Order: sequence, then C-alpha cells, then structure tokens
Amino acid sequence: MLNKSEKEDLYKLIVAIIGEDTTIKIYKNNFNERTVDIVEEMLSTDSKCNANIKELLTDLSKGGSIVTKGWLKKLLKTSNKKLKNIELKGYGCLVSVKSRWKSAIINSAL
Repeated sequence: MLNKSEKEDLYKLIVAIIGEDTTIKIYKNNFNERTVDIVEEMLSTDSKCNANIKELLTDLSKGGSIVTKGWLKKLLKTSNKKLKNIELKGYGCLVSVKSRWKSAIINSAL
C-alpha cells in the first residue's frame, strides 16, 4: 500500500515523463503497487526509446564530419540495417510512451 506522499511522488514522476494528464491525476489517490510496477516498465521503455534516438543522432553526427557532398546518403546506405532495427520516435518517444502506458496506469488504479 502506498502512502499519500508516495502516490504524489509517483504522479510527479509520471508527469515528468509523459506530461500533465488530468485523467491520470483523477486516479492518483488510487495508485498502488501495481501502478508502481507499470510506471517502472514505462520508464524502461522510455529509456530504451531515447537511447535508440541518441545512438542514431550520434551516428549521424559522426557522418557530419565528412565534408564531401552526399555524406548523409552514404551514411544511410551503410547504416541501413541499423535503421531498420531502430524504431525512430524522437519527440515521439513521449507520445508513444504516453499512448502505450496511460491506459495501463489508469487501469492499475481502478
């Protein structure tokens, strides 16, 4: 059982990841251990998404040091397999994490 302070802290963490959400806020007082588990999974998913974006941007920025015209096209050809394995979401990490986990958070508090 979570105490009032833990529920508030959990909600603040959710807001930090997916932004303010009035629907989730309504259920804040019903947060429980199941909600904690779901938020933990959500954080892991968000972390992986952002790590993939960071890796892609790092690879692309390395290609930027090549001053010849067409460097990006060459880089994309060599990184084609890598690009297929990475789900590109960028700003979408926030959107995809929220769309995937919002219902689970609410359902855990029902």
